[in-house]
Amino acid sequence: MNTVQIRLYDLFRKELNLADDKAAAFVAAMEDVIENEVKEGNNALATKDDIHKLELKIEQSNLKIEQSKNDIYKAVYLTGLLQFLGILGGVIVIIKFMMK
Repeated sequence: MNTVQIRLYDLFRKELNLADDKAAAFVAAMEDVIENEVKEGNNALATKDDIHKLELKIEQSNLKIEQSKNDIYKAVYLTGLLQFLGILGGVIVIIKFMMK
């Protein structure tokens, strides 16, 4: 046992009037809980490899966004061109109809 465990053991045994075996079991259980929390906390931290993978995913997402943006520009341009041609054709038909 380290000094912190011994102090906890003495506290539980003397101040809380626990039996020696119960105080020792309680200190051991607290130590297990703390170790598990530390291990789980380390799993929540990102490693350099995790950060590198995220950077790659972000770069891929940026490329997809750029491609989608270009596709939208093309679609808007073609739609505008088709509308212009449709209006121009309609005006020509109306003018021909009025000339007859």
